[in-house]
Amino acid sequence: MSSVISLAQRSAAYLREVRAEVDKVTWPTWDDLRRTTVVISVFVVIIGIIIGLMDLVSSWVLIDLLGRVFQ
Repeated sequence: MSSVISLAQRSAAYLREVRAEVDKVTWPTWDDLRRTTVVISVFVVIIGIIIGLMDLVSSWVLIDLLGRVFQ
């Protein structure tokens, strides 16, 4: 029975500590959140275009150029 009480006390202490740490967090403002979301979205689109172009070029090299060499 004492182990159950000990576990409950440790759990309660843990949750109090978690709450205290969450209160210390500096949350971004809505403007900061919107701005960073736009930056990340633009970055993802740019990286997607770069990867798409790399795929297009590599498939052209491997299929068209090397395909002609080994026919």
